[in-house]
Amino acid sequence: MKQTMKNWLLPTLVVAIFVGAAIVMTIAPLQTAEAQAKIPPGDHWRNHDGHWSFWHAGDKRWYYTDGVHWYYHKGLAWVLYPFDGLFGRDFKHGDYKVPPPEAEIALPHHGVYR
Repeated sequence: MKQTMKNWLLPTLVVAIFVGAAIVMTIAPLQTAEAQAKIPPGDHWRNHDGHWSFWHAGDKRWYYTDGVHWYYHKGLAWVLYPFDGLFGRDFKHGDYKVPPPEAEIALPHHGVYR
């Protein structure tokens, strides 16, 4: 009887350890993904699709600069930003002037975080 119990105890213990490890490894990534999915409140930067974009809570839209021009995301595409919203009122634009409508500017095509 003792020998039979020992023969079952070791394999049962090994299986329990593997099952426990599998459960821990399954739960840990879910908690990490859940923490990353939360959007911080207020204004914040986010890297998405390989580009850094700025969420302005007052305007409720994304902004992006390529280092030359500023753009905002208008639902489906980026549009040249004419500084018509709240964003940009708190910093000096320097010599930057919004190009006229007839200027040929390549608009960005990357997406935004949703």
